[in-house]
Amino acid sequence: MDRATLTKHWHWETDRDGLAWLTFDKRGESANTFSREALEQLRAALDEIRRADPKGLVIRSAKEGFIAGADVEEFTRFKSPAEAMSFVRLGWDVFQALHELPFPTTAMVNGFCMGGGVELALACRYRVALDEPKTRFALPEVMLGIMPAWHGVQWLPKLVGPAAALDMLLTGKSVDARRAQRIGLVDQAVPLRILENTARIITLESPKRKSLSFWETMMLSGPLRSFVVSQARRQVARKAKREHYPAPYAILELWKKYDGDPFRAAGDPAASVEALFAHPTTANLIRIFFLQERLKSLGKAADFAPRHVHIVGAGVMGGDIAAFCAMRGLTVTLQDTAPERIAPAVKRAAQLFQRGCATRAACATRSTG
Repeated sequence: MDRATLTKHWHWETDRDGLAWLTFDKRGESANTFSREALEQLRAALDEIRRADPKGLVIRSAKEGFIAGADVEEFTRFKSPAEAMSFVRLGWDVFQALHELPFPTTAMVNGFCMGGGVELALACRYRVALDEPKTRFALPEVMLGIMPAWHGVQWLPKLVGPAAALDMLLTGKSVDARRAQRIGLVDQAVPLRILENTARIITLESPKRKSLSFWETMMLSGPLRSFVVSQARRQVARKAKREHYPAPYAILELWKKYDGDPFRAAGDPAASVEALFAHPTTANLIRIFFLQERLKSLGKAADFAPRHVHIVGAGVMGGDIAAFCAMRGLTVTLQDTAPERIAPAVKRAAQLFQRGCATRAACATRSTG
């Protein structure tokens, strides 16, 4: 490498081809997350890289995953909705600066890419992903009662179309690398041995990106956008009321009225970041998030070897779980409101055992034949 610059969480260097490589390696953490400090250092690095004027820029991670999103600990420090908006403004401006760089930019995603990680990837011109099961893209902000406010609501529909975008924005569910490539979120999903070289080539060659279909483009326009939002709102209403869970409704309003710009929506109680942070549901969901993380850490530290599984509910799912556990050698008890509800589960278990035995016998015959 011809040049290298190092900060606490980021370092960048240029290679012999004139390509800049910016690496995120959050100090003292097992995963990369966007704290205020990490965002400010990213902004400084991007300013330096812009002045260096390389042929292109690749952003990568030094950790096993790419970026886990914003540091949720930051949310607990906000003393008012105005402080939340200050954090939103920082991320918004930094990613806008990345988006406006005058040379090709590529996000090289090597694992989980969540929340702000997806938004950083959206700010780049290209996205190359590691084609392995651990690579997942998701915008889980809605599950915390908030919204992707660093251009996610603005840029994702324009890249993958409204249908695929709203599916991610409103549910928080993830897509793997191949699915991300099919919907247009990722330009190429490749194995590890060619990941870095693919990112290099696509950045240096800067090929033309595939555009949306005619109908996807039409759905971004005013009248059809309103129709798409009304249909999505009906689906959301089947699962939760606005007064209890305002986040998905706010995402829809933000995209419909303000094209995903949270600053244009300031003061609108139906679409503003301030209103979401002031809502009690958001505080409760963030609290649940930390409780879940605490349970995970306790589980990792526990030396537990299960021997007996008790399952309440002998429906199809409960019965199959019971059969699966029994086939793995665990002691299983099954409970339901009446004996006749348990009988079908026992019958299904017997069928599963027979199929399993038949499969093992066939495999043994082939191996000895």
